Amino acid sequence: MIISINWLVAMAAGTLGGTLLLALAGLVTACRAGKRADAVRVAADLAAARLATVESELARASTELADIVAERERTAALPTRPSLREAVALSRHGASTDELVSTCRIGQSEARLIQMLYGTQRTATRAEGEALEA
Repeated sequence: MIISINWLVAMAAGTLGGTLLLALAGLVTACRAGKRADAVRVAADLAAARLATVESELARASTELADIVAERERTAALPTRPSLREAVALSRHGASTDELVSTCRIGQSEARLIQMLYGTQRTATRAEGEALEA
């Protein structure tokens, strides 16, 4: 069996052409992969920037929350003034204006008004007399 030179050249050219075609396909694939890698890097950088923004906002919110909690604790620690309901109850039980002022830490005029509106007849009359004297 004699192999002709033309046939060998044709086979070599076909093999070389196939090899070149495979190499070209590999280059195209590598180029696409490089572009994808670049796109992935850009997406990762964007995600990192967004994460940094979220972390800074979270830190700011945590600080703000801590300030709010501290303010609530400060206001809860302050001595509270007895309510006007207590002054009304005391007035109904016959407390004087001076007793209302000292016990409930309200002003003289508030105590007189509470006695006139809610006090017994005796305390209301006494409050009106004190108001006329003042």
